[in-house]
Amino acid sequence: MFKLNLKIALRNLFKNKVYAAINIGGLAIGLTAFVLLLLFVNHQSSYDKWSPELKNVYQVREFHDFFTPDNKPYWQQRSESRIATVLKEKIPQFKYVTKASEGWGDGYSVKIDKNSPVIVKDIVDADSLFFKVFPYEFIGGNELTAINAPNTIVLKQSVAFRLFGTDKVIGRQLKLVRWRSDEGNLMTVTGVVKDPSTSESLAFNAVTHTGDRDADPDQISNSNYTGIYVRAEKSLDTNVLNKSLLNVYVDYKKALLKARGTTYEEFYKEKNRKAGLKVLPISEVYSTPSFSENWLDKIKPIIALSIFLLIISVINFVNLATAQSVQRAKEVGVKKVLGAYKKQLLLQFLIESAIQTLTSLFITIILVELFLPAFSNHFDVQLSFWHSNQLFSIIAQLLGLFVLITLLAGFYPAMVLAKYNPVKVLKGNYESGFSGIALRNGLVVLQFIIAVTFIIGIGVMYKQNDYMASKDLGFDRDKLINISTNYDEGDAFVESIKRMPSVKYVATTTQVMGNTFNTSRELTFNNQKFEVNAVTVTMDALPALGVKVISGRIFGKEYAQDTINSVVLNQTAANLLGKNLVGKTFTSGPKNDVFQVVGVIKDYNNESFEKAVLPTIYKVTHLGGSSNTNNLLVRFDNNHYQTAIKTIEAEWKKVYPDFPMIYTSVEDAFQKELKPSIRLMQIVVLFSIISVVLSLLGLFALSTFMAKRRTKEIAIRKILGASDFQIINMLNRSFMILVISANLISWPIAFILTKKWLEGFAYRIDMPFWPFAIATLTSVIIAVFTVSLQARKAAVNNPVDALKYE
Repeated sequence: MFKLNLKIALRNLFKNKVYAAINIGGLAIGLTAFVLLLLFVNHQSSYDKWSPELKNVYQVREFHDFFTPDNKPYWQQRSESRIATVLKEKIPQFKYVTKASEGWGDGYSVKIDKNSPVIVKDIVDADSLFFKVFPYEFIGGNELTAINAPNTIVLKQSVAFRLFGTDKVIGRQLKLVRWRSDEGNLMTVTGVVKDPSTSESLAFNAVTHTGDRDADPDQISNSNYTGIYVRAEKSLDTNVLNKSLLNVYVDYKKALLKARGTTYEEFYKEKNRKAGLKVLPISEVYSTPSFSENWLDKIKPIIALSIFLLIISVINFVNLATAQSVQRAKEVGVKKVLGAYKKQLLLQFLIESAIQTLTSLFITIILVELFLPAFSNHFDVQLSFWHSNQLFSIIAQLLGLFVLITLLAGFYPAMVLAKYNPVKVLKGNYESGFSGIALRNGLVVLQFIIAVTFIIGIGVMYKQNDYMASKDLGFDRDKLINISTNYDEGDAFVESIKRMPSVKYVATTTQVMGNTFNTSRELTFNNQKFEVNAVTVTMDALPALGVKVISGRIFGKEYAQDTINSVVLNQTAANLLGKNLVGKTFTSGPKNDVFQVVGVIKDYNNESFEKAVLPTIYKVTHLGGSSNTNNLLVRFDNNHYQTAIKTIEAEWKKVYPDFPMIYTSVEDAFQKELKPSIRLMQIVVLFSIISVVLSLLGLFALSTFMAKRRTKEIAIRKILGASDFQIINMLNRSFMILVISANLISWPIAFILTKKWLEGFAYRIDMPFWPFAIATLTSVIIAVFTVSLQARKAAVNNPVDALKYE
């Protein structure tokens, strides 16, 4: 029986090639989007699962406001280094405690023998217990002693091949240079570890042991923040453990603050601070970032789009299957007369559904392989299907998806076909067999709700991205580059740049797009305390940025006091403090130093558009001199500055031969800030096009179904004198009601979703009307065109053919 049903299923597919191709192709498109998303989710959720021993590894997080983007406290991945010693002494559940720094800035310069230096990112400096906490597999060297001695380094296998061309590098030496003028440390390679099979939250290319992580600051007033990780004998209940940690932390802070000449109560009363220390399982570290949304929250729109696309594909499958039910009615009638049971008929049609779903899955795998490189590049990840470490898990997920879609897409059409009345259908009366019209209409409405919502989303996203791309940032980002280095007055390299004819300004600031350091500062003005952001600049920094002066002036070399106590406010700070501030003074700092406001400038955006500009005061560095900002701004006086950059690079190489020059244009930094929104819009555009095409196929199926259902009605109307146009208009009218209904439902849905998306931006557009109007007009035109094609076929048929058996 199974063999017979299989033959019938294959014959029907080949007999109805167009419907089968549309059905299978539409489902394959929806599945492709879903499987690509599945691969991405699997990749993101695989972090820190490369060893079973990691279940006993935890990251320590302290709640503090040191070096945060908005000067507010967060659960940070960097904790005060003294905490590691406290944990060793007070928490017996921890077998090992290690301290490890994050990667250094733009990376280290690595120089081997007389070769040219290369930049290597993510080099972590750790104490000697690092590899006792993290169970990396050593393919060279001894994990117990690899970084016991100072000036030793352990490389990842891939990095060893990149630097030396081999992983047999134990005993080899390399020079590690941390910044441009650093003389460098000669490091001995004492180990090579295998690259983990999945991603790591503490990603590194190499681990060094310089000795800096072994000791805490000598001065009690000083602090050193670093990553702290612990390994326990067994898995711990973090809820219970974190209560003990908090008690230990409070005792530690009381003793530390007392030694610093203040009290615990005074310290935490100020700024409404809160004491906090906890551990987080290493498997949760990547999904719980300190300052930003986690990866799942970021891709929720993509998840929703993929699910909607799959729903549209399944709806399409159902509508196309039921549209063919007229052709299968007599087959069902004959089988029932010959004794077939409803269960057997259900099984037959489910087998047909399974064949189509399985074929769609095979096509999906091909499409996934074709689109995976572009998809991976779009999200800056390395994804693989056949070479994935989770291949068996992915195959199991696909099999589950196959069963689910077979049942979702096949069960309803099978029920419709299996319950035809054999007596009536063999007489040529199919009317009773066409139950569920309301459901099929509802499915088409749902398709168009999704499609129209997508189109509206495109319009709103386009307007927001266009607004961000053209927004006045408050400074001039053209002809401006930022070299990753400090600014030192009188430095030979800086002086050589200043002498170049095409260079207009050379300066530094702690606040520039792409590399911002926000520092909180409290000031007192008119006997009121205010919290502001303090930015250090050199004399030429504000002119170099091309800021716009609202009142007063910016810093100038002709004003001697500018290097002592003059400040410039941004507009937000001026609004916070009051009106007519130029010439007025405020006090700040432990000695209540007096500062005078000399000017107010327009706010300038130095971070992403999700964040509002902070109230900021700008002050010139001491005597116009140095600031450790790692920003060296160079403003050119014409657009043809590529030759000048090459000259600057040549000058750099003369002065700092062991460290390559790293720079970026501020325009590129700006485009990088726009990239996440542009990526999302590109995905929405792609999915919208697909959803509209699939919705058209669904409408095509339902219009075909309705035309066949009303064949006799159309024939009678034609005999009674109805024109072709009248018949086309009649069939269109019923579908217009569906499309208009879908638009009326989608408008509030799209409004709510896009409004929520816009609320994620501190600077955003007002909700526009035209995307809603265009979406409605587009859907109506598309629906009229699609239905009219099918209606015309029905209208031009000879009525005699439809009525000759009556």
